Amino acid sequence: MDSLKTCFFGGYDKLDTLKYIDTITSEIYMLESAIEKKKNGDNFVIPGETGQRKLKGSALGGFAKPDVDSYICALLGKAAELREKLCS
Repeated sequence: MDSLKTCFFGGYDKLDTLKYIDTITSEIYMLESAIEKKKNGDNFVIPGETGQRKLKGSALGGFAKPDVDSYICALLGKAAELREKLCS
């Protein structure tokens, strides 16, 4: 996905959406770091799972719901894939 489109009416609250994306992205980076440490034989901690949550809606000027839903689904999928790799 290249970008998150905005819409004039409705959609998801921009700040809430960006915070959620940042949380998932941070989890992905922590999982990648833990996988690298595991490969090197170092001690590592498995980060907590973010999981899905409901985003706040916006009356005016939010992010388009289909774009956000698709992007978040892809991020959560990547996090799940990394977590499975780490735990196997």
